[in-house]
Amino acid sequence: MQQTLNPPQTWPVINRILFRFFSIYLLLYHFAGYIPQVWWDNAVTRAGQLLLRKDYSIQAWPMGSGDTTFNYLQLFCLLLIALTGCLLWSVIDRKRKNYDKAQYWVMVPLCYTLAMATLKYGMAKVFPGQFEELSLYKLEQPLGESSPMGLAWTFMGYSRGYTIFSGIAECLGGFLLLFRRTRLLGALVCIAVMTNVVALNFFYDICVKLYSGHLLLTALFLIMPDMKRMVRFFILQQPVSITTQYYPVFTTRWKRYVFNSLRYAAVVWVLWYTVKIGIYVDRSYQKRHIKGAIFGTYEVFSFSPLLKDQLATSTHTFPPLKKVRPAWKTLYFEKGGILLYQEAENMKGAAVNADTVTHILNWKAQDDTESVHMHYTFNGDTLTLKGTIGNDSVLVSLRRKDRDHSLLTNRGFHWVNETPFNK
Repeated sequence: MQQTLNPPQTWPVINRILFRFFSIYLLLYHFAGYIPQVWWDNAVTRAGQLLLRKDYSIQAWPMGSGDTTFNYLQLFCLLLIALTGCLLWSVIDRKRKNYDKAQYWVMVPLCYTLAMATLKYGMAKVFPGQFEELSLYKLEQPLGESSPMGLAWTFMGYSRGYTIFSGIAECLGGFLLLFRRTRLLGALVCIAVMTNVVALNFFYDICVKLYSGHLLLTALFLIMPDMKRMVRFFILQQPVSITTQYYPVFTTRWKRYVFNSLRYAAVVWVLWYTVKIGIYVDRSYQKRHIKGAIFGTYEVFSFSPLLKDQLATSTHTFPPLKKVRPAWKTLYFEKGGILLYQEAENMKGAAVNADTVTHILNWKAQDDTESVHMHYTFNGDTLTLKGTIGNDSVLVSLRRKDRDHSLLTNRGFHWVNETPFNK
């Protein structure tokens, strides 16, 4: 195996040091998941006891949020390991003049890692996975009650076209990273896309700041070997020569065959992984968006205990009301059998089990100890629920609210706007 292009040049000392540090740091960061969790738990606990308080213990592991205390302490551990590794590497390998070969073998896994991340998030946008259409509740939620992250999700979820456009941009960057001749262009596309993503995450308090920031840092690291050439071409407007970066060439046929086979297999595997993600996201979306027995927004206009005569004439047996309950205000029967409902000042959510033969609804709200069992009947736009909440019997009358009342959903697209329409 040998280098194919120009003879190697001596790297400046600072370049060699920075390469050692960021190579260790970025590889550790992206492949930290392969390190046993118990090791990270011990390291993070010790870091917390050192930096935060002596009795620190892990309260929350990264599940949904990538910006937990655990993540920041893990980041401290990674920085410490990278600094130590860089120092040892600099002492042991201080006579080396350049890292042309090492740079190639470091860049390859980082390229594929960044490509898989951007392709995954891109497919989750091309197919409605990350930002879904606005729910019934979101259309009614006061703007001031929305969190910054919720507002960003509403912004993206409203426009299916813009979300697809964003996903295609991410997929384009990831796809170009898979091939040597388009790798620089792919990294530049990823920088443009991820800069916007990082800004959105920081300024809307979205809890993947660390991860998105490291994807952007990885893309920046990938363009460093070509930085001088880009400055000469784009800023100084001077001609540039072809790249002189190291690329392995094998003189033995079987070695070339193995190398090329592995390279093509890696590309095929990443593309297969991308297609698999797309199929999974699409199927999950289809399952979540099946309309249940009841769908729509229903406003409560009567919420009362079942009276004795109602209990006597009912075909179902209900116990009498034992305590005063806060009345429900609005029920949002979402797609996928999800129910959101307002009880007093609190919003509750539950998965509804519906029997369309007996017209029975059963659910239990999250963080609630009482189950709800209701028999439902329709009379036009009026829905009547008769049943129990815990041990109490109630009769609830609701009226369906027209979904088309929302300007956001019925405004549509207009090529011609004689005057600004900005409400």
